[in-house]
Amino acid sequence: MNNVQDNAANGAGAPDRLSKAQTDLYRTRQRGRNKVLGIVLGSLAILFFAISIVKIAAQTGGAH
Repeated sequence: MNNVQDNAANGAGAPDRLSKAQTDLYRTRQRGRNKVLGIVLGSLAILFFAISIVKIAAQTGGAH
């Protein structure tokens, strides 16, 4: 009965622990998502930096 209550607390009858294969698969997917998110965030940072440089150059008369 205690195991049923623990599973209910975890949500939708989820198992208490993942197997080694499931853990490896989960970590691999997590790593892939993190890489994509890092690329997106890095691209946004570069885009904002480029926009700032263009705006500063336009205000100082650097762009004719």
